[in-house]
Amino acid sequence: MADEFISKHAPVARRIEQLSGIRPVTLLVAFGIVLITGILISTGIAANHLRRQALDTTETELGRIDVILGAGTRLLFNAADGRLSEIAARLTTPTTSGAASLSDMAGSPAIDALARETLGRSPRIAAIAILAADGSVLYRTGPWPPGDIKGHDLVSSVGSIDTAIGQAVQAPGGETFIPLAHRIPGSSGIAGAVVGLIPNTEFAELFSALPLADDGAVRLVRRDGSLLTRYPAASGASISPAERANLDAVFGDPAATMIINAPDADGQLRIEAAHAIADVPVAILVSRSSELALSGWVHQGLWFGAFAFVIAIGIGAMVYLIAHQFESQQTIAAIQAEKLDVERARLVAEAELLKAERLSVLGQLTATVAHELRNPLSAIRNTLFTVKELAANGGVKLDRPISRMERSIERCDRIISDLLEYTRSRELKRADVAFDRWLGDVIGEQSLPELVKVERMLDAPGASVPIDSDRVRRVVINLIENAAQALGENPPERERRVTVGTTVLDSDIVLTIEDTGPGIPPENLARIFEPLFSTKSFGTGLGLPTVKQIITQHGGTIGVESEVGRGTTVTVRLPLNTAPAESVRVAA
Repeated sequence: MADEFISKHAPVARRIEQLSGIRPVTLLVAFGIVLITGILISTGIAANHLRRQALDTTETELGRIDVILGAGTRLLFNAADGRLSEIAARLTTPTTSGAASLSDMAGSPAIDALARETLGRSPRIAAIAILAADGSVLYRTGPWPPGDIKGHDLVSSVGSIDTAIGQAVQAPGGETFIPLAHRIPGSSGIAGAVVGLIPNTEFAELFSALPLADDGAVRLVRRDGSLLTRYPAASGASISPAERANLDAVFGDPAATMIINAPDADGQLRIEAAHAIADVPVAILVSRSSELALSGWVHQGLWFGAFAFVIAIGIGAMVYLIAHQFESQQTIAAIQAEKLDVERARLVAEAELLKAERLSVLGQLTATVAHELRNPLSAIRNTLFTVKELAANGGVKLDRPISRMERSIERCDRIISDLLEYTRSRELKRADVAFDRWLGDVIGEQSLPELVKVERMLDAPGASVPIDSDRVRRVVINLIENAAQALGENPPERERRVTVGTTVLDSDIVLTIEDTGPGIPPENLARIFEPLFSTKSFGTGLGLPTVKQIITQHGGTIGVESEVGRGTTVTVRLPLNTAPAESVRVAA
């Protein structure tokens, strides 16, 4: 990486060294020649050059203003549409199939309260109405124009898209508004629309935030060329045929800003930046007079051209040097990041290797200890059987102490088996099984306390899962026994229920085992999968670690959620082969 960095940037360094070795006189002469040549050439082409430069500057400025105002207009429309969509969502129900049901909902106090609350938020929506599919007004609040708007194009537009913007309307007081409609879907298409009237003053306030030239104008138009609003109010009140002809190209590429040089409706040539607003079916046009854009440059042509050329060179050199510095810093940062990634990968690999080595040593030690312990346990078990017979024949009552000794021997044997199970690496013997049927058989084989109820909610009868059935059986038995043991801590009056459920999610079968026990405290929940960790006086602390090990070998995951006083839910996900058919729920 270092060699690549040096080979990439060495030519630049050598070039700087070469430049630094040039004599100052030579540089001065060369600079003078370039400057004089530039002035002489500028003299001949000043008029045309400055005119083009003035037009380019104007076009760039108009484009920048157009993009900024377009972004602000988009935010304004999206904010207003978001609030209208809240009302539409309240009106959208499975029964919203016609004007009758929509009319009942539109007149409800909850909708009225939500609509009135919406009027008081920013950006301001002056009036809100709920329309039926035929355009009739079912509800309105604020200065809504009198009568229905069946002939208005707004209702037909919102039938094909979620959001539409209609032609500008005028309230009885003379104020002009832009109607914004949000579709209310119904079971057979459109049930109606929620319409909000956005005052033109909102757009005037937005457009006035950026400085415009004295002859500058901002207009908001629809795709069909109809004018929605203009700023200042005295600017062009209509769209010229030349401007209308370019609207299709403007709306065809919403990501671009189109510069148009065309006469307006009064025949005056104007420079115009047109930009279609993303997600909103309108375009914003920012323009100014071409004649006035060039007026300030006529008397400064030669001087401005010469100095502009020099300044351009200086700026270009500065940008080049700064860009070169940034590139160098980025290269250094990339090298450092790559080193960190390599170091992190090394540490992870070392940790995994150390863990594997420890597990291997533990397995060898466990196998040796198990062999050494089981032989004495076997001798104790046989001797205890003889003592039990002698006591029975001699009439000595030793049943209780002998039973305790037998349970202790069984516990020792179980601990040895758990250690061997956890540390021994076994190859899976997979076979496709119908999971719900197999799980039902496993549940039916369990012998649980009489007070514990097991409820089955098996919702994946057609799911086929490739598993080692013996190993996964151990998982299910362990989890159900843990749940039953937890239920034993419940007070007598509390329900003791274990719910075993299955379902299919994505390409996995999800097994959940939920109990109504006392739950697991948060400080213990984080440690339940640690080997040898147990809160039970009779536990080995290897049950859940072994369960997690088996699930991980199958390419699955296991998670535990618990709330103290409410119970615990264990979720196991295993990859499946086929999708399920239908749901079956059985309570036992």
